[in-house]
Amino acid sequence: MIYSDLQQAKADLHWLVRDCSVPPFTSLRLTEYEAAMLEKELDAHDDSYIREFYGIIFERAGLRPVEWLSDIAHQSLPVLAMLPEKGMCVVMEKEQDGSWKCESPNGIQRIKEFPEGTLFAPIKLQRNRKAKRSAMEMFKEIALRQKRTITYAAIAALSINILALGTSFFSMQVYDRVIPTQGIPTLIALGIGVFIAILLEFMLKLSRSYIVDGASAHMDIEYAHEVFSRFLNIRSDALPRSIGTLSSQLQSYATVRAFITSAALYLFVDFPFSLIFLAVIIMLSGWTIGLIVVFFMILSITVGTRFRRKIEQLTKDATNASHQKLGLLVESVENAESIKATGAGWSLLSRWNHLSEDAAFDDIQIRHYSDMATYMSGLFQQLSYISVVAMGAYLVATTDKLTMGGLIATTILSGRVLSPISMLPNLLVQWGRTKISIEDLENVYALALDNEGVERPLNPTALQPHFRCERVRFAYGEHTPVVNIEQLSIKHGEKVAILGTIGSGKSTLLKILAGLYHPTEGKVYLDNMDMHQISRNRLNELIGYLPQHVKLISGTLRDNLLLGLVGITDEQIMQAASQTGLIHLINALPQGLDTPVPEGGESVSGGQKQMIALTRLVLTNAKALLLDEPTANMDDGTERQILKTIKEKLAPEHTLIVVTHKPALLALVDRIIVVTPQGVVMDGPKEQVLAKLNAKPVKKAAS
Repeated sequence: MIYSDLQQAKADLHWLVRDCSVPPFTSLRLTEYEAAMLEKELDAHDDSYIREFYGIIFERAGLRPVEWLSDIAHQSLPVLAMLPEKGMCVVMEKEQDGSWKCESPNGIQRIKEFPEGTLFAPIKLQRNRKAKRSAMEMFKEIALRQKRTITYAAIAALSINILALGTSFFSMQVYDRVIPTQGIPTLIALGIGVFIAILLEFMLKLSRSYIVDGASAHMDIEYAHEVFSRFLNIRSDALPRSIGTLSSQLQSYATVRAFITSAALYLFVDFPFSLIFLAVIIMLSGWTIGLIVVFFMILSITVGTRFRRKIEQLTKDATNASHQKLGLLVESVENAESIKATGAGWSLLSRWNHLSEDAAFDDIQIRHYSDMATYMSGLFQQLSYISVVAMGAYLVATTDKLTMGGLIATTILSGRVLSPISMLPNLLVQWGRTKISIEDLENVYALALDNEGVERPLNPTALQPHFRCERVRFAYGEHTPVVNIEQLSIKHGEKVAILGTIGSGKSTLLKILAGLYHPTEGKVYLDNMDMHQISRNRLNELIGYLPQHVKLISGTLRDNLLLGLVGITDEQIMQAASQTGLIHLINALPQGLDTPVPEGGESVSGGQKQMIALTRLVLTNAKALLLDEPTANMDDGTERQILKTIKEKLAPEHTLIVVTHKPALLALVDRIIVVTPQGVVMDGPKEQVLAKLNAKPVKKAAS
């Protein structure tokens, strides 16, 4: 056994994803929260489970598939080693004396000889690994992971179709041998045989259904994880403005998964067996009847593909209308009070009805073409059956090329040939929806990520909150830049206020300094490192950012206070709440910290939301605090309490940057920066800047 208990296995895992200094794990370092979530997934410590678990870790880290070896070669270093009863280490190099230099949770050590039973896994990056995948690549990659399961389903389907031939051959033998010779023993034997075949077919169908459902569930889980993870990594300034449309696009992965499953079985099982059944028909009854079936088969395929373009275009229109409906619905729900107060309901209702009408008519048209193709395929199936029976009867009556039993078997098989073809119209509708869903997700996947273009973001351990801007410009879309900073430096430990008129770019500048927005031009440096090169996780650990408008998530009050944090006790929460004044709200609630919070947190006021966010900020112990109007929605008494808390929280090594229009908050700072869309117009010690502002107000800039 590698591990004697689960806690040791979790401790080693935590070290690997948090503290290991051997590349590539240094650039893959997780936050405490992410590491804790990963540790939860590790729920066993037996050797086979550990090997499988680290195979998944390697895959997530963008490493080559794990290959466990019983021996080590210096050419394959670095290597992850699992030592029996001792746990994990990373072997870095072979020393001149023949010992192996390793890093483990206990630090650097040298091992002369590895104990028997040690397992080694070379740590190699994927060749030609892309830093940014497309949605199509993601779907292919996850679907291919289920190829073994799909193969099992295909084998089951193959067996089902082979057993299905038993019914046809049973009918042929009964009509050709049993009835003419009155061979009852033969009938009994055939009956028992076909009964066994039918029973096996039934069991295989259940098995295939179970296998396909399992594969679908696994793909659903992985697609959901990948899509939501991708969304969370999109840079804030790259997010679309339409929440409803984006939400609808993110959910469309389910359509793709359903199509992948059904299309895989159709292309690799159902359609090929149509050709196999056709070959059996030709073998039993000759090319005359075989050509009849081929003719109607081609007609059915032609009809199915005839409406493909129309179905795809209508599906695209219906999907766009659906996105717009969801967007309008989300906007209306979020602004229900304003809509009612302004009497704008009739206008929104008109837009809603128009979009609903478009979507409904598009769906009707899609069903119309789909039904038409299905009905025509059914018509051809019936005509094929009649033609086969008629031609077969003629051949039975006039020649000896076909027997009565052969005719019965042929008519049964002809239905099986055309049955998969009749599925084509519905598959085309699915494909139309899938194509649009992939296009929607490609639009999402095209959005810039937090570390866009950086394959291995930096995870420096010793990082100080010293901010420096060099020729920074930022504009929303094609508009005039709202931030225009030629040179700006905020040193480690400085306490700075950013002032300016409405539209001067104060809040946008704060988001740039927090790493949430990326400058259109120029660079922002953090401790003399390009901030864009530093991983988002590391920035989150260093910088505590408080937005001007706080949004809460659905859950409990405790959930919102601990969002992204681990290892925080209730005592620490209550202590922080006492400092910010949130303790009064907690005590007033019957359920305290377990009070449910609805989506958006509309059950509490704007000031209470800010107090919740500030309390969480106190719990983070971040080195840099970036606050955007932290007391905008608070009364004077609460504001004084918050100012006192921030003062007590601030240490000399903390960097504070606060955007405010309230004079009371200036007591926290010793430097003021005044900005306009044209740049920094004042920057200096607080007293000097205030004196200039009082002597000569800054000219207002157009917002």
